[in-house]
Amino acid sequence: MKKANDGISESDIEIRPHHLLSTVCALGGVRCPLVDQNRIDYILNLVKNDATLRIRLVSDADEIRYFRDLGSAYYNQMNEQDVFNRKRDLDVLQKLGLVPGDTRRARYLYTLLFERIKTLQDICAYDTQGWEGCPNARSGAYEGIQAKSFAEIVKMRSDEEMNSCKDRTAKETYESERLYIRPHHLMCMACYYSGGDGNVPRQADNLYEAIHRIQDNPDIDVVLVEGCCMLCEPCDGYDPVTHRCVHDGGLIRDYKKDLDVLQKLGLMPGTVIKARDVYKMLFEGIPSTKDVCGYGDGIETSREWRICGSKEGNEGYRKTVEKGIIP
Repeated sequence: MKKANDGISESDIEIRPHHLLSTVCALGGVRCPLVDQNRIDYILNLVKNDATLRIRLVSDADEIRYFRDLGSAYYNQMNEQDVFNRKRDLDVLQKLGLVPGDTRRARYLYTLLFERIKTLQDICAYDTQGWEGCPNARSGAYEGIQAKSFAEIVKMRSDEEMNSCKDRTAKETYESERLYIRPHHLMCMACYYSGGDGNVPRQADNLYEAIHRIQDNPDIDVVLVEGCCMLCEPCDGYDPVTHRCVHDGGLIRDYKKDLDVLQKLGLMPGTVIKARDVYKMLFEGIPSTKDVCGYGDGIETSREWRICGSKEGNEGYRKTVEKGIIP
């Protein structure tokens, strides 16, 4: 299978976890004396100009040599700033629920950072003598940016570009001879339709348009594809350059949902099937979103594997299974 080399298993840049904080402070107008400013400017430039930027978080915390190999001279000459930054690395990782070596897209990291670290107190500055840390930690520079949004620091699509994309792709959905849909979006369409209640176009996707297209022509061919499809393109998390999703690590859970749907229906990527036939198979084979979106057991193992909707199944999907989506 032909693949691109821009997946999240690789990284574009390696940074220390505490550099995430320093970049926010820099954006807020202060310089971090514990980090080289050229390095921070470099990171900020990448983050602001590449929506798909992949960052690998690194730390030397588990690389400190064994005490018998160090000798007393090491401690006499030890760089206290290195110790302070090492602790900052681990503080940030702990609060984000990550470990050294983890790779995430920039948008994911800054979204998570702003959700979980509201202040730099007790990360970049302490009241303990000898651990005072950064003199700018209490300036409010970090908090000022954090209170706004991750959109202040990462590359985002403009409203104008997204609106234009919505108009173009909605028209394409209505006029295309075939619909190219990722399998789990068939379930999203059913959740949104909710037994007939979802009858308003959405700016962020083309679910509404796809529903009406298959209702007007139940025999239209649906091509089941992995990854972003023609319903995704208006979304703010869709990157029009690489065609990747940049939400929460690329919402890797959605890739699993695509394959789970295919497996449960006994189909493969690239399958071409009539809309009425695939929905008949879907509703018979997957009666509840718990089977796919809830991973079958309703257990969330991490943020990356959050459950969409109720752990026991989406009520809107159940209603649509009961009433049908195609007249």
